[in-house]
Amino acid sequence: MSGRLKPLDRLEGAQRDASSPDHHAALAASAGTGKTHVLTARVLRLLLRGVAPETILCLTFTKAGAAEMAQRIHGRLARWVRLKRAALELDLENLGEVPAPPLLELARSLFARVLEAPGGGLRIQTIHAFAQSLLGSFPAEAGLTPGFRPLEDREQQVLARATLADLLVRAEEGGDLPLIRDVQALSLRFGEAAAEGLLQAAARVPAAMAALGAAQGIEPRLRDAFGLAQGEIEDLIAAECGDDRFDMASLARAAEANAAWGTATGLGFADRIAAWRAADPAARAASLDDLLGVFVTGKGEPRKASSGLLKVAPDYPEYAARLAESCGRLLTMWRTAEWVALAAAGLRAGQAFAGAYAEAKRAQGLVDFDDLIREAEKLLATPGMGDWVRYKLDQQTDHILVDEAQDTNRAQWRIVEALAGEFFASEDWSRRHRTIFTVGDFKQAIFSFQGTDPAEFERARSKFAGSANAFREAKRDEIQKSGGFRIARADELPPAFLDLSMDRSFRSAPPVLEAVDSVIGELGHETIGLPSLPNRHESHNAKLPGSVTLWRPFVAEAEEEDEGEEGWLSDSVRLYARKLARQVKAWIDRPFPVGKERRPLQPQDILILLRSRGELAGLIVARLHAEGVPVAGVDRMTLSAPLVVQDLLAAARFAIQPLDDLNLAGLLVSPLLGWSQDDLYAAAKGREGKALWPWLRAQSQLNLQPLYDMLGHADLATPHEFFERLLSGPLDGRRKLQARLGVEARDPIEELLTSALEFEKNGAPSLARFLDWFARGTVEITRDPSAPRDAVRVMTVHGAKGLEAPVVILADACADPKRMGGGVRFAGLPMGDEGVVPVPRPAKGLEIERLSPIIAAKDERDRQEHWRLLYVAMTRARERLYVGGALGARAKAPPEESWYTAVERGLAALDAGWEEDADWGGAIAHGAVTRDHPQPLQGVLEGSQAITGPDAPDSPPAVAGGAGGGSSLPAWLKQAAPAEERPPRPLAPSSLGEDEAPYPPPGPELRREALRGKLLHRLFERLPDVPAEDRRARAEAWLERSGDAPDPAFRETLIDAACRVIDDPRFADLFSANALAEAPIAATVAGGQVIAGTADRLLITGTRILVADFKTGRRVPERAEEAPVSHLRQMAAYRAALAIIFPGRRIDAALLYTSGPLLLPLADDLLDAYAPVPA
Repeated sequence: MSGRLKPLDRLEGAQRDASSPDHHAALAASAGTGKTHVLTARVLRLLLRGVAPETILCLTFTKAGAAEMAQRIHGRLARWVRLKRAALELDLENLGEVPAPPLLELARSLFARVLEAPGGGLRIQTIHAFAQSLLGSFPAEAGLTPGFRPLEDREQQVLARATLADLLVRAEEGGDLPLIRDVQALSLRFGEAAAEGLLQAAARVPAAMAALGAAQGIEPRLRDAFGLAQGEIEDLIAAECGDDRFDMASLARAAEANAAWGTATGLGFADRIAAWRAADPAARAASLDDLLGVFVTGKGEPRKASSGLLKVAPDYPEYAARLAESCGRLLTMWRTAEWVALAAAGLRAGQAFAGAYAEAKRAQGLVDFDDLIREAEKLLATPGMGDWVRYKLDQQTDHILVDEAQDTNRAQWRIVEALAGEFFASEDWSRRHRTIFTVGDFKQAIFSFQGTDPAEFERARSKFAGSANAFREAKRDEIQKSGGFRIARADELPPAFLDLSMDRSFRSAPPVLEAVDSVIGELGHETIGLPSLPNRHESHNAKLPGSVTLWRPFVAEAEEEDEGEEGWLSDSVRLYARKLARQVKAWIDRPFPVGKERRPLQPQDILILLRSRGELAGLIVARLHAEGVPVAGVDRMTLSAPLVVQDLLAAARFAIQPLDDLNLAGLLVSPLLGWSQDDLYAAAKGREGKALWPWLRAQSQLNLQPLYDMLGHADLATPHEFFERLLSGPLDGRRKLQARLGVEARDPIEELLTSALEFEKNGAPSLARFLDWFARGTVEITRDPSAPRDAVRVMTVHGAKGLEAPVVILADACADPKRMGGGVRFAGLPMGDEGVVPVPRPAKGLEIERLSPIIAAKDERDRQEHWRLLYVAMTRARERLYVGGALGARAKAPPEESWYTAVERGLAALDAGWEEDADWGGAIAHGAVTRDHPQPLQGVLEGSQAITGPDAPDSPPAVAGGAGGGSSLPAWLKQAAPAEERPPRPLAPSSLGEDEAPYPPPGPELRREALRGKLLHRLFERLPDVPAEDRRARAEAWLERSGDAPDPAFRETLIDAACRVIDDPRFADLFSANALAEAPIAATVAGGQVIAGTADRLLITGTRILVADFKTGRRVPERAEEAPVSHLRQMAAYRAALAIIFPGRRIDAALLYTSGPLLLPLADDLLDAYAPVPA
C-alpha cells in the first residue's frame, strides 16, 4: 500500500485550520473540497501531538466511509515507517507541522503505536457499530441479553414476516377477530406490501406504540384528538341534517332562486334540493355529496352564479356559500371519522405487531439497527446508571470526530452529546486536551428516508459552539478575577470553537461550479432548506476546461408508439434510452480528451445518474449492452433478479424436485447445460403428458451426466458446497455463465455464495431449507461503485454520493418529483408524551386540522431534499455535465419542479441560450464546449446497416453437452440475424404537416383558444341529435358539468358558435341523422402506408362519401387554395383511406371553418398534390 500512496496534498486555508487539533471545529465542506483529506489530516495531527490512539473516536455514516478513512490513515502511517527523510518532512510540512527530528522519530513510530494500542487502536466506526460495542460492554444495564447479535437486513425481513405470520395464526386460533379485521382493513385499503410497511414502521417505535394503552381505547383517543364526538358517526351526521340543526331557511331560498331562474340547470338544482329536503335525516346524511354539488363544482370550487340567477336572487352567493360550508363541514367530519377508524386499525395492529416483533427478537437474542441507537441513547440518559456509563466512556475518549454530520439524526446526536458533555465542564481540561470536530454539508443532506434531518446538524453545531464558548468565557473570567483582572493568554483557556467553511473544489471545472452556483441562486437558499445563502464555489482547477450541456427533452410522437421489446414502457422512455446509449457509444468510438493530461475518454470516465432506481436504469444498461458499450450494471439490484442467479437456483430446485418440468426445461437451456431450444424440442417431443425427467432418462443418446451429478450431491452437500461444485467442479459453470452473461454476472454469483454461507450459520444446511429461506427474504446486491472497472457506471444519485467522474449524465432530469416515490405514504402523528406514531396519510383533498400542518411540513422537507439531491448530482462532474430526459406523450414541457427546469433557468441566468444540436434537436451549453463527434448520431430512431440496439440478437454462447452432444457450431449461429421487418406505423392525418420548429410554451390566450376548439368539437358531437329547442339548455348543462368552462359568458359564446353552425341549413347534410360523428377511419393505401384517424363528420350514401373536418381557429381562408397545407394533407389522407374502404363511390372532402361559418369543398386536383407519399 505504501508504494501506491502519493505525498500528502498541502493543507491550505480552512483545511489547515480545520485539521488543527488545537480547537473544536464545525466544518461546512462543499462537494469536492477534500473533506476526507481534512478528517484524515486531523487524526494524523492528533497522533503527532502524542494523543493516545485509543482515545480518538471517529464516527462515520457508512461502513464504506469508515473503511476508507481507516485505510488512508493506516496506509499513511505505514508509509511513514520507511519513507525517506526528505519525503517525510514534506508530508509533515504539508500537514502544517514543523518537521523537527523528534517529530520525525515519532511519525515513524506511530504505525506500531496504533497497532499495539489497547482495544484495537483507533476507533473508526459507524455510529451503529459504536452503539453495538457500548451495549455489548453493558448488556445487563441496557436490559439486553448478553451476547446479543445485530440483525442483518435480510434476517430482519425474514424475522418480521415470520413474526407477522405467527401473530395472525395465533389470532385466528385464539379468536382475536378484531386484530384480523384490522389487518384485513389495512390490506384492502393499501395492499399487502404497504400494510406490512405500516406495521414495520410501528415496530420501529415500540415505546410509543406501547404507550398508546389498551387497544380498545385507541380509536376514542384519536377521536378526542381530532375533535370528533364519540358514537356512531352516521347517527351524529344524521342528527346534524335534521330540520332543527341544518340551515333549512337558506336551503329553501336556494331552491326558490333556482326555480325562479327557470333554466334547465336551475330547475335541476331545485329538484335536487327538493329531494334532499323531503328525505329523512339518515338519507340526507347519505346524499350530502349530491347536495353539495349544487353549490360547488367537481373541483370543489364555488359555482359562479350566472347573471340570470343573480337577477332573481342578488344575495344568492351569500347563502349558497353558507350551505356549501355546512355540507363541506359534515362531509369532512364523515371522512375524518373514516380516516380515524382506519388510523386506529393501523395503530392497533401496529401495537400488536410491535410487541410480538420485540418479543421475537428478545427470545433469540437479536437487535436491529434501530434498537442499537435507541437502547444506547436510553442507556446514556438513564439517571444514575447513565452517569456511571458516561464516566467509564469519558475515561477513554478525548477526541470525537463526526463525519457526514448532515446525515446524523437526533437520537445519534444525543449519543454524541452525551459522550462530549464533559469536554465543556471538566475541571482537568488543562491536563486533558479534548476536542470535538464535525464535518458535513447541509447542501448534501439527502438521506431523510433513513430518518435523518439536516436541521439536527445545525442544532448540534449551535449547542457545541455555545457550550465551548461558555466554558471558555467562564475560565477567562476566573483567570481575570484571580489574577487582578489580567488578560488571559490563549494557552490558559479551553479550546475555542471554530465555525469554518470550505468552498474551494478540487474536483470540478469552473463552468460546472458556475452552473451549480447559478442553479442555487435561481432556486434561492430557502428552497433548498439552507439556513443562509451559501458561499460561492471556487475551483482549484481554474484552467481545466469544462461544460454543462442541457439537451432538449426527448419526445416520441404519439403516432410512433409501438410495443417493441418492453411493451409496458412508453416509446419515449425506450427510444430515449436507445438514443442515450448511442450517444455514449459515439463518444467512446470518437473519444474527446479528459483529465489534466487530456487523455482520450474511456468507458469508466462516464457516470450516468438517475433520480431513482426504476425501469429507466435497467433499460439504459440493456441498451448500452446492445450497443457494445462496457457497462457495470445498476449499482444495486435484488439478488433473485439476475439471470445467473435464476440459473443456479434452477439447478438447486432440480436437485430436490427433478419432476418439475418447467424448471428442468429452463435449466437445460441455461448456460450450465447449454442445450438449444431445438435440442430441447427434439428430446421432449412425443412424451404425451409424461414427466420430462423420466422421459429424458429413457433416451440413452443424451448426455445427462451433469444432471445425475446434481442429484447425487443434493443430499450430501451444503448449499454453499452444492453451488461451488456447480461453478468450479467438472461442469465449469462459472466460466460458462460468465461467457454467456458477461463479467457483470460475477457479483451476483459471489452474493449467492455469501447468502448460502450466511444461511448455514443457523440450523441444518439442507438445500430445500435454503431455497425456502431464500424465497422468504430479499437480498440486494450492492456493487462497489468506486472499484476500478473499464465500464460505464449507472446508478442513483444516492449511490453516487462521494463519487466523481469526468463525464456525468443526469438522465432523468425531466421526472416530476410529485409523481415519484409511488406507493402509500405515512405521516408521523405526535401523541403527547408517548411520542410520534405512524398513521396513513389522509386521502387527497381531506384536510385534517391537526395533521395537515405536519404533512405540509414533511412535504416541504421532501421538496428541499429534492433540490439538494440535484446539487449532489451536479457536483459529481469533474469536467462535463450533461442534463437530459424524456417527456411523456401528453407532456408539453418539463414539470415546473423538475431538475431540468431548474438547470435551464440556471443556465439562462449565465446568458446561455438555445443552439442547434444535430443529435438532440437543440441544446443549451455553458463553458468550453467542443463538438463531441464530427457527425450526428445515425440510426437513432430508424434502422441502419449495422444491427444494434434492441433489435440486435444476443451473441450466442458456445454450446457444450447439449442434447446432440456435438461441439461443432453451425455457421448461421455466428452470423447476425437479419433486421426484422416492422409493420408500417399508422399515419395520423391530424398530425400531418405540423411545423417541426420548436415553439415556446403557449400563453394564456393560446391555451384559451385551444380549450375553445376542444369544447366546440365536443358540442358538435353531442348537439346535432338533440331537438333544436333543447340544444342551448343541454349545452349549458354539459359545459357546466365538464368543469372546463366555469365562466358563464364563455359558455354563452361557445353555445352561440355551435348552434349557429348546426342550425345553418347549408350544413344540414353534415349534421343529419345519417352522418356519423367522430368516425374512426383506418386503411392501408398504396405503397403499404397505414392511415388511421378520426373524422369529425362522415356522411355515407349509396354513391357518395363526404368527409368533413371542423376547424375552430379564428382565421378563415377565403378560397380552398389558401387553406393551411397541414389541413390539405389531412383531408387528402382521409380521402385516400376512404377510397380503399368504399371502392367505386365518389369521395368528397370539405373543411368547415366554424368562425365563418364557411364550408370549403376541396377539389380533387387540389388534394392530389397533397396525397400521402408511400413509406
